[in-house]
Amino acid sequence: MERYLEFRIDEQTTELKMEAFLKKNAGLTKRQISQAKFRPDGITRNGVRCRVTETIYPGDVIRVCLEEAGTASAHLENYNDGIRSKDLSDFHSNRASAPVSETSFSLNILYEDKDILVCHKPAGLAVQNARVGSMDMESLLKNYIAQKVPGKMPYLGIIHRLDQPVEGVLVFALNPKAAADLSRQMTAGKIKKTYLAVTEGTVKVKSAKLVDWLKKDGRTNSSAVVEGGTSGAKKAILSYEVLETWKNKEDAQDCGERNLIRIDLDTGRHHQIRVQMAHAGMPLVGDRKYNPGQNSQEPLALCSAKLGFQHPVTKKQLEFQVQPAGMAFKRH
Repeated sequence: MERYLEFRIDEQTTELKMEAFLKKNAGLTKRQISQAKFRPDGITRNGVRCRVTETIYPGDVIRVCLEEAGTASAHLENYNDGIRSKDLSDFHSNRASAPVSETSFSLNILYEDKDILVCHKPAGLAVQNARVGSMDMESLLKNYIAQKVPGKMPYLGIIHRLDQPVEGVLVFALNPKAAADLSRQMTAGKIKKTYLAVTEGTVKVKSAKLVDWLKKDGRTNSSAVVEGGTSGAKKAILSYEVLETWKNKEDAQDCGERNLIRIDLDTGRHHQIRVQMAHAGMPLVGDRKYNPGQNSQEPLALCSAKLGFQHPVTKKQLEFQVQPAGMAFKRH
């Protein structure tokens, strides 16, 4: 059966030659491109066969045939423009994940067996993306699994999510049985998540529990603290502790205090940490949605730094921890 790569060129991408795109952005080798050129419909643009010397433009859909009928594997891999494929050696890298740019990324797998996969999701990459052709964590991992077991449709159970600008530890199930067990743990509150955040301003109470009612506005993709009893509101509970405080002397426009804060969630609401911390006078660095008055252009300083759960098969208690890669965490 045939195996393809498919790319949708992002609207912000400048026009470039097909061959340059396939080498630089898609990560294909000269040999792969050469082989594809001589296959029927080996390289197409918007469904029409094209030459590698042709120019591609934003909105174009590029499809490359990597294997002809009769070869081992069969699946269509969808990528967004600007994503570079990596060798499998990169997928096993132990380097801390850097925030995702539009041109490169890497998978940082912390643990893997036949039942689960644990990884460090970089900031800027969605767990699941509703837009067709857009890269996300699910697509990345399914592609990784498919390359390890050619010819078999990869299974990946999504147990929990992190917002796109948030980095941190995620666990995925590799079979339905593991997915069911981990989902039960999540529902029962037995999967423990600890976050690290950098906030702005002076924190008067160094350790406390915040209890609020949050209501989501789907039109603006935001949440707000409301009065208890408000229709559609959900109770949100978190505990925080200030670990360190320093002056932000590196930014001439912002010489105020910054705080490294550990946060433990009792509930999992939409944008919960960002909303509750901002409401309590401790807005997160880089949060342009809930801290619009900030001067910093840094990425959101929020990381799901520790994840603990019971292995769905062995029943061994597991815990994984990462160091945040965000800029704000390295400023002190």
